[in-house]
Amino acid sequence: MRRFRVLNLPDLKLGLDDLLSKRRGALVQSNVGNSYEAMLAHKRDAIDALPAALSGGKPLADALFAADTDHDSYGGAIYFITEAYLRLPAPHPDIIDAIRRVRAALIPELEQLRDSYADEAEAAIRRKAELPQLEADLKLIPVAGGSLYDWAVAFIGAGEKLAALLSQRADIDTNGRKGAQLLRSETVGMLNRLRDAIADELGVAKLPKDLDAQIFGYLDDLETQRAAALRASKPAKPEAPIPANEA
Repeated sequence: MRRFRVLNLPDLKLGLDDLLSKRRGALVQSNVGNSYEAMLAHKRDAIDALPAALSGGKPLADALFAADTDHDSYGGAIYFITEAYLRLPAPHPDIIDAIRRVRAALIPELEQLRDSYADEAEAAIRRKAELPQLEADLKLIPVAGGSLYDWAVAFIGAGEKLAALLSQRADIDTNGRKGAQLLRSETVGMLNRLRDAIADELGVAKLPKDLDAQIFGYLDDLETQRAAALRASKPAKPEAPIPANEA
């Protein structure tokens, strides 16, 4: 009899959703399957309740991307508006002095917007400490929505959000992974026990001979696909060198 061994949490979510909806009629034909239905639903709900980072997604990837987009957009806007002032042929000296101080403190090089999330978060902490000294300079420059000070606050705030999200991701990695893996192993074990018990029931009850396939067919497909993906991800073993006397 086939066993489930390599199903991961996304596979189990798909399989249980299918089993408890499309295949529910087949499941509850069996007394054993009927008795397992609530327990399977409980496991499915527990998997659904996991953060995306623990059920197959990258930890907080969407939130980090959004915060980084805000950070880089405000940083680029600050850089280019200061660049425009610096290129004027006859600017007011006081304004140019202010612009130079802003550029030096906030975004001296556009390439800084390609830094890692962690580097951008660390820089935001430094910039926030310098913001009070820059406030008067920033407020000299009008922009959409207020003054350059408002853009600077948003720029630094997005960097601080990156820092907070990175900390949350670390907490997820350290505190949640073990619980998620335990849930996975418990669910796989439950499915294997259910399959064994239904096989026993098939031997004594008047049930369709293909009931196993009716119930577990989709989960079997998912197991096959996951096993193939795992095999493909493993590097090929290097061939043994041919002895010199056989070359």
